[in-house]
Amino acid sequence: MRKVKSVNWSAVLRDAIQARIELEQRSTARDWERVRAAGAQADAIYKEMVSKHGYIDFDSAETIRYWREMRSRGMSQTPQSR
Repeated sequence: MRKVKSVNWSAVLRDAIQARIELEQRSTARDWERVRAAGAQADAIYKEMVSKHGYIDFDSAETIRYWREMRSRGMSQTPQSR
């Protein structure tokens, strides 16, 4: 940086930081129209399943908890020594 005196390094860094901030904001911003469309699609799938099969008593949260518990049990157990 000392060899290139003609460059305003503060401005270069400021611009780079600002560009990175904008990139991060774009990548984390939600496209609310896509979120609404996905919700409508999920509702349509649910209605189709109910019309074909009737009410299904299924709790996805319970299933997720079950599989997390099974995974954690498998990871925490030590192999048996012979």
